[in-house]
Amino acid sequence: MANIFTIGQSALAAAQAGISTAGQNIANVSTLGYSRQSVVQTATTPQPLGFGYLGQGTQVTAIRRIYSDYLGGQVVSAQSSSSQLDAQYSLIQQIDNMLADPSAGLSPAMQDFFNSLQDVSTYPADAPARQAALASAQAMASRFRDLHGRLEDIRQGMNLQITDSVKSINSAAQQLVALNRAIDSAQSVSNGAPANDLLDQRDQLVSDLSKQIKVTVTQQRGQYIVSIGNGQPLVTGASFHTLKTVASRTDPSRLEVAYDIPGQQSILTSDSLAGGALGGLLEFRSQTLEPAQNALGRVALGLASAINDQQQSGYTRSNVAGGNFFNLPAMRTVASSANQGQASISAALTDAAKLTSSDYRLQFVDGQFSLTRLSDNTVLKTSTDLNTTLSASSSEGFSIALSGSPVNGDEFLIRPTAGVAGSLSVAITNTNDIAAASSRNSAGDNSNILKMIALQTGKTLNGGNDSYQSAYAQLVNQVGSKTAELAATSTSAATIRNQAQAASQNVSGVNLDEEAANLIKYQQAYQAAGKVLQLAKQMFDSLIASFQ
Repeated sequence: MANIFTIGQSALAAAQAGISTAGQNIANVSTLGYSRQSVVQTATTPQPLGFGYLGQGTQVTAIRRIYSDYLGGQVVSAQSSSSQLDAQYSLIQQIDNMLADPSAGLSPAMQDFFNSLQDVSTYPADAPARQAALASAQAMASRFRDLHGRLEDIRQGMNLQITDSVKSINSAAQQLVALNRAIDSAQSVSNGAPANDLLDQRDQLVSDLSKQIKVTVTQQRGQYIVSIGNGQPLVTGASFHTLKTVASRTDPSRLEVAYDIPGQQSILTSDSLAGGALGGLLEFRSQTLEPAQNALGRVALGLASAINDQQQSGYTRSNVAGGNFFNLPAMRTVASSANQGQASISAALTDAAKLTSSDYRLQFVDGQFSLTRLSDNTVLKTSTDLNTTLSASSSEGFSIALSGSPVNGDEFLIRPTAGVAGSLSVAITNTNDIAAASSRNSAGDNSNILKMIALQTGKTLNGGNDSYQSAYAQLVNQVGSKTAELAATSTSAATIRNQAQAASQNVSGVNLDEEAANLIKYQQAYQAAGKVLQLAKQMFDSLIASFQ
């Protein structure tokens, strides 16, 4: 009789667990990151009797979380790639729209400038034509400044996004450590039974983290070991590393990411922080934004310096040699804030045709000076002789002067074209100062300004292979091609991400139809278990009555 009661009670308890688990699944059908749960039952050890083994009922051995580590890893990887491409695409669209705008782009402003010079060549002594030329020159300089300013706005906006991304990563690292500890504690109390809801929260947190940075997860005694980027440790069980943003040593406006180690600054390169929104931002800055700013500056520097040179070869209406047509800033050079020596550096243009869109680094390490072109990391020269190394810059269209004595480890950044577009302005204020003539006392002479006009189509950039218009067109085409590429790859990555999420949901997601069927099944089992107990009671009552 006791055996029937035991079987009925175990069946009742199992049905209750099944109803509760189905209800939990239904309640969390819309909970982000929730994995459906199921009851795991086993038969209780039967009782051996002379005629065989008599069953003792059932027992619930676990509430199992339906989750695939493999599919979850696929989601994390796909989200990281998709977020990286989305971050780049959203930013490059802004540059593409700005550069290619037929009315707000640079091409129409340059065309208007040279058209106005053409009018001056037709009427060299005409004041209105000269005034129109100055106005178009000012409009072109303003267009250069506006484009540079908008690129700088994108750059500053990226700094905010980088800061927010680092904060998100740090927050996730703290929460992952807390969850590692909570899971370890909960499973210790329950003799190793999985803490399903906490496990879901941890996996969802890893999924969220993958949107910011590439994530690699391994497990050690049930705790997550999380690496980011190309293997940099972030979470190691019960401890974590904190990231921080710091100003670049050679460019204070450029934020870099570093480990927050007390008493030391460990900078992480953009290559080591691949994947996710942060990886996308850093790659976009180094591969698209900064090259675009430098390319725009190269066009500005090449055009303005050539016009200035030709202007200085001619004569004004006042019969004096022409001065600068445009004001150009000094080339940007920066000594690293970590330098220990007192050396200072300067650079100057020597040949605009040889200019690239790259920045350069000069280093003094172990008694040797080295000059590196940063766009392709080509070492132009390494020598113990400073002048020998500095002379290598002549092949790049500029010269370098270093004063003072550097010490081991000192470095300097040279940016020949950076910022030029943002500082370009017209030097001439008097229309009479336009040097249209090639000689004095020639009121109708237009020969010098014709030479200025010829610069529009002259091959004066990129080693004598490009004009200003074609150089700018190349920038527009490069950005446009990269935009189209990112549009396609980001769409493809989003499709792969959605497919990975769908595959994971097919395994782990809650199906309401399935849960409704489970409720009916467990309800019937509960009712049947009640019947077993009712029958057992009736049998017991009958047995008692037989002895009365």
